[in-house]
Amino acid sequence: MELTLGQIARLVNGIVQGDENLVINDVAEIQHAQAGQITFLANPKYSKYVATTAATAIIVADDASVAYPNLVRVKNPNYAFALLIAQFRPELPRPAPAIHPTAVIADDVILGRNVYIGPHVVIEHGAMIGDEVVLYGNDYIGTAANIGPGTIIFPHVTIYHRCIVGARCRLHAGVVIGSEGFGFVRIETGIEKIPQAGRVIIGDEVEIGANTTVDRGTLGDTVIGRGTKLDNLIQIGHNVKIGEYCFMAAQSGVAGSAVIEDSVTIGGQVGIAGHLCVGRGAMIAAQSGITKDVAPGAIMLGSPAQERTKFVADVAALHAIPDLKERLKKLEELLKSIKPEG
Repeated sequence: MELTLGQIARLVNGIVQGDENLVINDVAEIQHAQAGQITFLANPKYSKYVATTAATAIIVADDASVAYPNLVRVKNPNYAFALLIAQFRPELPRPAPAIHPTAVIADDVILGRNVYIGPHVVIEHGAMIGDEVVLYGNDYIGTAANIGPGTIIFPHVTIYHRCIVGARCRLHAGVVIGSEGFGFVRIETGIEKIPQAGRVIIGDEVEIGANTTVDRGTLGDTVIGRGTKLDNLIQIGHNVKIGEYCFMAAQSGVAGSAVIEDSVTIGGQVGIAGHLCVGRGAMIAAQSGITKDVAPGAIMLGSPAQERTKFVADVAALHAIPDLKERLKKLEELLKSIKPEG
């Protein structure tokens, strides 16, 4: 594919600064881009590559101070570049509607129109598969599970019984939805299992990364709200409620019955204790440990996590300790050198 810089600007709702007739044939990262390719600059960390990149053009923010012969200025460089990736390197097309002969589908399963059921897929009794659903090889759909229209489920995904997945979701390889929550009680003779009789309900347009697990509720449901995006290798405990349009990065975990409200951003390797509430719009930095409720809009860092202002003050105080120790040592030496009068 080839597009002129002017065509690209119209596609991403941007303004060309330079030659709009230049031809672009691919996209690339700024540190690796070559002639004929377009790149982008959103993170100031990568500004150093502007001087060395061979890219024909760079997408930058409207107000960015960047000296380069050919720029496309846009409101959101990340979003603009995402549009271009889809244009120059489109995803593999959905497979044509078909049911592979090795698929095992119960007699009472309700299949929507134009579905693709891949090799060795198993769909149990009472399940419902919506229109234009794609189930790749070796997926398992449990009894009375419901998959919404337009959802794509990549290979080796397991959806346990009675769980609900909304419309236009994407579940990547190895995802497990509806496994039993970690519920046990100690008794005199040992440990007794608490039955996990709830469900998982996933809203529309949710994306879940590879090998992430979402446990079913004990009695109520584990819920993931519309538009939320979960990275790879995440654990969501039983009865957790995650709101709409949240981000959660890899290797994070949420313990049972925690509530994460809408539009929360959670960095990698974050741990959230059970029965807590993380307020709407909060941001939690990577490797933070949440041990108490988080106010809406708060920015939390550290383990145990603290609000950003207090965290920064505490870190500054820690960094001052070596200097304070040295000053104290000199003061002690000075005091020892002073001889009392008489």
